[in-house]
Amino acid sequence: MPSDPPPSGPALRVAVLADLPNAGTACAEGRRFVGEQLWRWEVGLQVADTTELVASELIANAVRHGRPPLRLALRLHRERVRLEVTDSSPRPPLLTRPRLTAIGGRGLWLVDTLSVEWGSYPEPPGKVVWCEVPVAEPLLPMA
Repeated sequence: MPSDPPPSGPALRVAVLADLPNAGTACAEGRRFVGEQLWRWEVGLQVADTTELVASELIANAVRHGRPPLRLALRLHRERVRLEVTDSSPRPPLLTRPRLTAIGGRGLWLVDTLSVEWGSYPEPPGKVVWCEVPVAEPLLPMA
């Protein structure tokens, strides 16, 4: 997992949910936000579904292991969707392989599997955890 964000160039579209609740409703609110934005931006359903799933996992980790405030940013690029979740804990995420009998612990494994790239970087007082989901067909620049 890289510790710094890759160069991503200018985004075609950006949307931010600046005050994500640190509660049980956070994942649902984040998924709804991501789904609505990607629908507005006319991103395909499969890409939107995948992005909603990884958003849910990153938000769940921020709620479980991080501290408020939580923030969700979505950036649409020509060939990918970048998702960023910010929390106030400086501890970086750790990708592990849970035992088959474990009830949880598969969130980052899903993010690692479904994203073309993911990582984290410090943003005092905490960190940003990001991932990028490929867009099946490169998007034309939006006016």
